Amino acid sequence: MSSLVLLFVFLLLAPLLIATLYFKTRKGNILGIRQDYVRDVRYFGHSFAGMVEKALPNMKNGELQLSRKEQVLEIGSEQIFEEPEIEKLVIVRNREFCPKGEKLHFQKEIYCEKDAHLIGEELYLRAAFSRKRILLGNGTEVVRWVDADGAVAVYDHCDLGRSVSSGEQLVIGFDNIFHSLFAPQIRLGVRPEDPDEFMKGRDPKIFRLPVITDSEFNAHYISDDMISEEGLVPYTIITRLGLKIVDGIILQGDIHSDHFVRVMEGGTVLGNIFAEKDILLEKNTTVLGNVFTQGDIFFEEGACVGQPGKISSVIARGNIQFTGKNYVYGYISSEAGGRILPQMDIQMDDDGNEIPPIYCFPGKMKYQEEIRFRDLIEYGNVDAQGFRLDMNIKRAEIPFGAREIPESQFFGCGGMEEISLPVTLTSVEAYAFADCLKMRCKEDLGRIPLRFVGISAFENCENLECSGLPDTLESIEGAAFAGCSSLKTLVFSDGAALKKVGDHAFRSCTGLTKVSLPDRTEYVGVSAFLGCTSLKEISLPETVKKEPGVKELAKNCPGIHITFREVPAEEES
Repeated sequence: MSSLVLLFVFLLLAPLLIATLYFKTRKGNILGIRQDYVRDVRYFGHSFAGMVEKALPNMKNGELQLSRKEQVLEIGSEQIFEEPEIEKLVIVRNREFCPKGEKLHFQKEIYCEKDAHLIGEELYLRAAFSRKRILLGNGTEVVRWVDADGAVAVYDHCDLGRSVSSGEQLVIGFDNIFHSLFAPQIRLGVRPEDPDEFMKGRDPKIFRLPVITDSEFNAHYISDDMISEEGLVPYTIITRLGLKIVDGIILQGDIHSDHFVRVMEGGTVLGNIFAEKDILLEKNTTVLGNVFTQGDIFFEEGACVGQPGKISSVIARGNIQFTGKNYVYGYISSEAGGRILPQMDIQMDDDGNEIPPIYCFPGKMKYQEEIRFRDLIEYGNVDAQGFRLDMNIKRAEIPFGAREIPESQFFGCGGMEEISLPVTLTSVEAYAFADCLKMRCKEDLGRIPLRFVGISAFENCENLECSGLPDTLESIEGAAFAGCSSLKTLVFSDGAALKKVGDHAFRSCTGLTKVSLPDRTEYVGVSAFLGCTSLKEISLPETVKKEPGVKELAKNCPGIHITFREVPAEEES
């Protein structure tokens, strides 16, 4: 009997033992993560437009080969539809699209190269894309999506389907329902002709204050001793209970709540809000980060999320409700559906019918092109992200007295044309101006008493010109001036302070012709002058002969003439 029990136990455990031994002998594979992957919130429009534009040159007999063959209705100057049901794919080239007809139902997608004015009683759309702008009139019903490279204007009483997106701005009127919206600027509960009033009543300093996430406070209310004299709460708040941000308070961190969050009238949160239950943003409140909840989100009049030039998200498992004059910069998604409430003061004619609007597109968005600071305090309060990736900035002026350009402050500002630097500056930190391709410095860098230039600080600043770098400079870090193809000479006096030229520091400086490094130089990094194809003459102290960037000079800079100088012995004190 015991042998049968042992046999049963063996048969029961044998598969587990075999599996354990097998997986112990296997080598684990490294999980691959796509660091460059970003979700395309305009995927529907981009995908559809790409397929249409690729297929158009091969259109034959009114058919396009997309994912399958599609019958095409190509629109000419005549845009009157006698029959309400349009069952073909609509293509509109070289002209605006202004369909005319009663109760038109577009059962397939619409592609427009120019503006689309989709206006009409009971207009029904499957999906629509424009390389320019789209206008949706009162009562339009969208089944799937609408997307445009330019502005999208939506009037009243519309069902916006699964998604409406714009590469520029999205302006939505009243009494509309939606699921997801995206644009660099979304205005809700306003008319396209209304002025941009985002900054009205908002203190500009909130956009320069740092976001504080490394100082957490576990509390269920904001006590007086947490509030500074300036009305700032320099904490991230974590609570298991509900949380209220009282009128006019500026919370510098995030909010993590296992219950509700209520930001009261005029309150500001510089970070993100995460809540398990409902979030209420009262009149004229501001949240500069993201807003996420498992419950509902309610926006009262003037409440806003995000800021110009940056993308934020408003996401709710439940409903999202906007009252009017609301702004969101980025993405809105409501799993249960969202709504912009009806207008309170509807204009009626003598018969009691709503007066139809005069349809128009919004004006061009105005971007901040010039950055100036009132004083050092304002400059010192720029948030940790600075102005990175802001393609609209063309000029910036750093105030007198500033000693440092912080890390990544103007990283990727590809439209930057001119920077003005003070003579008080001593340090340019890592990536401060990296990829500012067009940028020129108003002052000669050689006359600014810099001591430190960080990693990739000026990398790929192709237009950067200067007579040289200052003798005060002690350290040039890796790739600091890589790709600065407009640099011509780099001549230090023999007694200059420079000790370090980092790896790849002047890589691909194709305009560089002459270099002279000072006697105090101790390190010349790997590939420091790689790709400097015009470099003909370099003078170096003999003490750096064995440095990696020196030993490879002949290989990396063909035709170069290298001179090694004898370094005088230091006098004993």
